[in-house]
Amino acid sequence: MTDAGADATGDGQATLGLALALGAGAPTVVNAAAAPSCDRQCLLDIMTHYVDAIPKHDRSTLPIAKTVRETVNGRVSEAQSDYFWKLIDGVPYRQISADPSTGEVALLGVATEACARGPYWLRLKIEKRQIVEIEQIIGERSAGGVPGLAAPNPYFDQILPEKSRSTREQLIAIADGYFEGLQRHDGSAVQSAPGCRRFENGNQTSINPLGNTWPCNQMDDYVYMDKIKERRFPVVDVERGIVVGAMVIEVAKPKPLPPSTVTALPGQHPPPQAIPLFLRPHDTLIQEVFKISDGNIQEINVIRLDMPYLWGSGW
Repeated sequence: MTDAGADATGDGQATLGLALALGAGAPTVVNAAAAPSCDRQCLLDIMTHYVDAIPKHDRSTLPIAKTVRETVNGRVSEAQSDYFWKLIDGVPYRQISADPSTGEVALLGVATEACARGPYWLRLKIEKRQIVEIEQIIGERSAGGVPGLAAPNPYFDQILPEKSRSTREQLIAIADGYFEGLQRHDGSAVQSAPGCRRFENGNQTSINPLGNTWPCNQMDDYVYMDKIKERRFPVVDVERGIVVGAMVIEVAKPKPLPPSTVTALPGQHPPPQAIPLFLRPHDTLIQEVFKISDGNIQEINVIRLDMPYLWGSGW
């Protein structure tokens, strides 16, 4: 990687660089070996420092471990990551979730490039205050893109009263129950509130009066989904009722192709490349942030990206 950050000067100096960049007020800089833990604020600070560095097109101050594993859109790709760093001029929308128990912090956001906007997902894993994993989903950017992602919903960051909280294990089970409902095409066991709202890349896809009026637990429209695979739950925040869930939707037989979607000469089939990816066999990379209160899913915010069939998450 061209700008790995943690260079030959060693991990301790990378940590020093982070402390200086964040304006740490401690009288001395504690190196990673002496202070391996990273609490919630530490995780948030590292994520903020990482994202703030993107428009500067310079990763050299970041505490990236020499052995970091990095993926872009499901593939280990240093070149694609470097290309992204050269193009992006900002990440104005940032919804961040952190879990000190796993050392992971995730961002659901919007990346901008010359005024064009697109969905962006970033997950970092921190060990000894060093970034050891970087997972990115980078969507296409277009003029006026993802208009529904204008500003983060503060509800996701609100601390719940103790009576409304679930345990870590319960939160994961509720989120996984949602994934299971998608796979079974049956939402009868999904624990979602009547007013649950789901947003995909900023578009409201449940109880939307302008379309998609069904509730979060109505799954019969998703019969085209064959598998909900590679499920992970890297971030859980009991105080806030947050679960970050990652998975891949495998679609072997998409919905029938609408006649008006593509054109072809009479008596001929359209070439495969003319058919939109979501209407061909494909995988969809999914990152979901669940807000769970009183044992029910209240809101879901999703970044999704369609990729070729059997692509996988890379993790």
